Amino acid sequence: MSRIVRAEREHAFILGALTLQADLEDGGTNRAGFIAQFADAWLEEFESMPTWVAFCDDGSAVGFVQTNWVSKLPSLRRPTTGWVHVKKVFVTPAARGNGLAEQMLRAMIAWGTTNGVERYQLTARPTARSLYERLGFTAPDERLMELRPAAFSSPR
Repeated sequence: MSRIVRAEREHAFILGALTLQADLEDGGTNRAGFIAQFADAWLEEFESMPTWVAFCDDGSAVGFVQTNWVSKLPSLRRPTTGWVHVKKVFVTPAARGNGLAEQMLRAMIAWGTTNGVERYQLTARPTARSLYERLGFTAPDERLMELRPAAFSSPR
């Protein structure tokens, strides 16, 4: 059984440790001080990064969903609402296969329902698409465009 909570400031180092684990699993290379660096950066962006963390009954953290809240500026043509970009979903290997990612995402969506979220956006790995589809995520419409420059040149 897991307990899912909206992350508070005191969870910064826990989220740093989980992010380290996720990044190492994805092929990243560890560096000294990463957890503290992550915690400081996350705390700096706390208000715009709603995050959920899952804990086992023994108190150990076993997963998280990290998002960015994007608010719209006022407009005469549409309501001033916001949307959420889901940045990362991670469950530790030992806790996988029990529906924990889905439970955390449902907690995020429930929060969004009470906070005026009009849409959620994410980039899905092929292996995770069925999870997101079960929750109602679909492919973006034909108007969505993106630019990913191959390289940025530094100003001279």
